[in-house]
Amino acid sequence: MSRPFQTYVQRSYKFYIFIFLLLSPHIGAAKLIDLNNYLDEIDIANTFELRKKGLMNIKNISDDYGMFFAWDYTKTQCMWMKNTPAELNVAYINKNGKIIEIHHMEPFSEESVCSSKPVLYALEVKKNWFKHNKIEVGDIIKINNILNDDN
Repeated sequence: MSRPFQTYVQRSYKFYIFIFLLLSPHIGAAKLIDLNNYLDEIDIANTFELRKKGLMNIKNISDDYGMFFAWDYTKTQCMWMKNTPAELNVAYINKNGKIIEIHHMEPFSEESVCSSKPVLYALEVKKNWFKHNKIEVGDIIKINNILNDDN
């Protein structure tokens, strides 16, 4: 390899590394989310009975309402929309508060929508709530703020 070409490759390499390092904090950076800043009311479903009932028979869900599901242990979790007339989105959340995935939930569907990975929590909100609030997969939910709050 000729000396001028070698110098060119080394300089180009350094330039691209510099650009990558400069932009990397802004690419896919997870946000830390305090749901109390987004939702006026958060109900906690932390028993079998509350998780089973969920948002059944509730026709109108306000834009500032969410139901937070907390299971006893981490595993693949599934939810359905039996007797639930409102269109919802559900985010599956791991034990560290990271949103693993977000799903659209069809009204009255008895089809299970399961997490693709083990999770400990889920958040159900009105359809498009996550999109409207720019909350995405990879963002981190402050779990303690929810579980220790007296909503």
